[in-house]
Amino acid sequence: MSGGGRHGFEKPYFPAGCHYRWYSTPEICMILERFDGIVFIGDDSLKQIYAAFNMLLRENMAMGSLKQWELNESQRDGCRCDNQLTKSECSSHMIMESQAVREKDDGDGHKSPFYCDRTPHVFIPITDSPAPEELHAKFTLLISGDPDAYKPIPVIQSLSLATSLSWSKATDSMDEWVTLADASGRNIPILWVGPNAAGHLKPPSQILTQGNNDLWDYTLETMKEAKARQLDALGMYNLTLQANSWDESSYGQKVGLVQAMMMINWLSRVEST
Repeated sequence: MSGGGRHGFEKPYFPAGCHYRWYSTPEICMILERFDGIVFIGDDSLKQIYAAFNMLLRENMAMGSLKQWELNESQRDGCRCDNQLTKSECSSHMIMESQAVREKDDGDGHKSPFYCDRTPHVFIPITDSPAPEELHAKFTLLISGDPDAYKPIPVIQSLSLATSLSWSKATDSMDEWVTLADASGRNIPILWVGPNAAGHLKPPSQILTQGNNDLWDYTLETMKEAKARQLDALGMYNLTLQANSWDESSYGQKVGLVQAMMMINWLSRVEST
């Protein structure tokens, strides 16, 4: 899915050399139920993918990434669709774990439950490596769980712009979370996700350190390092190269939903035993 491209700016994306499906919600549920949990670990670029993941699971494209119970009527009007991802005053209300929806979405006229919720999932925000000890503790607790549980707990990981594309920080982060996963004794497959391409209007001051040459080199190098550690790897460069960006680093709902479906396609290929 990393290869391929678009036949023109904002045209549909076609992967090269493989086929990926757009799964229905019941099919997504069947895929997720093969696991004891799913953990996303990353910076803001992965947070946007997790947001779209929640939109799919709640069947709510308008506000499915948000803690709607925290929003007043004005915010509900102003945080719909793309604004969920593009406005900071909206994205600050993003869901960070599935448990919050189960506990707080109490049906006050704005109820938006998960279509299926038997598999817990969580987003752990990181901006550096090593991450704070409290995040290590949270991750360890999540993957420990029921001692009789036997299903895998996939991890989707990314770190890029938050470290100014530091290759050493990326490999340190891989080793950091692989070490914690291995210590659990659980089956924890890990997918490394590369960064988005730079938007075509990215400011010259940022092009020097976060332009497409640097992003492409970072994508190739980190994917090579991930594979050397027996991790799966998925690039986002080709997908976003000819897509419209709202801040020249991040992308809106359409791209986010495609990226989330790519994660689900990867999950569908993960062995469940």
